[in-house]
Amino acid sequence: YRLMLEHSRQIIAGIKLAKKASGCTKVIIAIEDNKPRAIKVMYAALRASSGSENISVTAVKTKYPQGGERQLIRSILKKHVPTGTIPPMIGVVIVNVATAAAIAEAVIFDRPLTHRVVTVTGKAVAKPSNLYAAIGTPVKDLLEFCGGVTEKSAKVVMGGPMMGIAIADLNMPITKTTGSITILTKDQIGKAKFERRQTACIRCGRCLEVCPENLNPTKIAHAVKYGRLDIAEDHYISACIECGCCSFICPAQIELTGHIKTGKIFIAREKKKMPE
Repeated sequence: YRLMLEHSRQIIAGIKLAKKASGCTKVIIAIEDNKPRAIKVMYAALRASSGSENISVTAVKTKYPQGGERQLIRSILKKHVPTGTIPPMIGVVIVNVATAAAIAEAVIFDRPLTHRVVTVTGKAVAKPSNLYAAIGTPVKDLLEFCGGVTEKSAKVVMGGPMMGIAIADLNMPITKTTGSITILTKDQIGKAKFERRQTACIRCGRCLEVCPENLNPTKIAHAVKYGRLDIAEDHYISACIECGCCSFICPAQIELTGHIKTGKIFIAREKKKMPE
C-alpha cells in the first residue's frame, strides 16, 4: 500500500518493463476497493506516464484471499487456472507491486534487491509501523525499532495472521518475501487454539465451503495425519494455496493448513528420493 502511494512512478516503470519482457498485449493493475487513495494515485501516475496504452487500473472487491493469483485471474478475467498448471500456461502473468518496483530498480538504476517494505503490526506492538528494512535484518531489531512488544504478546508471526508462520527465535532474519511481522495476543489467537485444544472432526463441511480452490481440506489433512500421502495427492494437495481459511473456520480447532503444509514437504522429500 505504501509503495503505491510513495513509489507509483517506479511501479509503473516496472510494469512497462515486465510487459515488454513477457510480450503481453494488455495489463490490468488490480487494487482492492478498500484502498481508494492508492487507486487514485496509481491512476494519476499512469495518466502522467507516456507509453501507457493497454494498461488500466481497476478496483476489485475486498475479499480474502483475493490477492492470490488464481483468485485474481478468476475475478478479473473470468478464467480458470487448471489444477497442476500455472497462470502463464493460460497466457497470464501476475506481478505484484513490490516485484514491479524491484524490476524498475534493477533495470533502470542497476541496483540489486537489498531492501523491502515490512509492516510490523498487531495489538501487542508498541508502535505499529511500515519500515523500509534491509533483507537479513533480524526480526528482533524491527520490533525494537517499533518500541518492542507489550506483555500481552503471545505469538510472533512472520507474515499475516492467516498465511504467516509462527517463529520461536526473534533472531530470524527477514527475507525478500517477508511482507509483514504480526504480533498476536492470546485473545486474538483464541483460548482453544492457544492451548492447542483440538477435538475430533465433526464432518460439518465448513472447510469445504470456504476453500477458494474447492478442495476437501479435512480429507487431505487427515490423509497426511495418517501417512496416506497417496490419498492426499488424489485429492489435489498440491492445489492448496495455504490461505488458512479452513483452519480459521474449523469449529474443532484442527490445524488443517498445518497438516497440508507438512504433507507437501513430505511429498517433496519423497520425490527427491525417487530415481530420475
